[in-house]
Amino acid sequence: MALAAALVFITPALADDTGLRERIEARLGKAGLADRGQIEVRVTNGEAVLSGFTTTVDAQRRAEKAARKETRTVDNRLLVVPAKPKEDSEIRKAVSDAVLGYVYYGVFDSVGVGVDHGGVTLQGSVLQSWHKDEIEQRVARLEGVRAVRNEIRVQPVSSFDDRLRLQLYRRIYGDGLFERYATFVNPPIRIVVENGNITLTGVVNSRVEKAALESIARGTLAFRVDNQVQVESDIEKEPTDKTSAES
Repeated sequence: MALAAALVFITPALADDTGLRERIEARLGKAGLADRGQIEVRVTNGEAVLSGFTTTVDAQRRAEKAARKETRTVDNRLLVVPAKPKEDSEIRKAVSDAVLGYVYYGVFDSVGVGVDHGGVTLQGSVLQSWHKDEIEQRVARLEGVRAVRNEIRVQPVSSFDDRLRLQLYRRIYGDGLFERYATFVNPPIRIVVENGNITLTGVVNSRVEKAALESIARGTLAFRVDNQVQVESDIEKEPTDKTSAES
């Protein structure tokens, strides 16, 4: 009788777990993840475990998101195994292109890229919080990327900083040395302002231009100026296997 009573309780639980697993699998299929790897779903007492692999970080995350629509308890053990492994140098270029190709990536944003065995680290600073999120999403979809660490800072809201940005933009891109750069799809000089501190990044053609930029920035009311702008000829001398870059 005790055994029979236990079975009465166990059978509905098993049925619920089976139903939950089937619903999660259906959501994975609807999300188009069947051809983005091999995902196995196991459910025990309402807790879902995803195992196997996906070919991109984006697919790994989407799988968990789909599962969470059916249950809040999801253990995501999916590995990212690219369909075609790529060298870090290839990944770095693809990530840099993805950042520069982001339609809202503006002159007040500056994102650096580091790559180590397929793991991507995003650093730097952006003006809007959604820039940070959307750039990460673009990188997560790239083939060859095994993981994404987003360390991008979001610049604080400040009317003083806003005035300083506008002042710098007008002085730099209105200067005879740099006005031609203003017409570029991706202006090569990036202006980052955080709490009254200026950081200049990007690339210019000569040391004269780099020095002129610093002079312009120091002519403002900024508390500190950090001129990280690179000269194009110096970049060309760097090793080709370097695994970090500033976009």
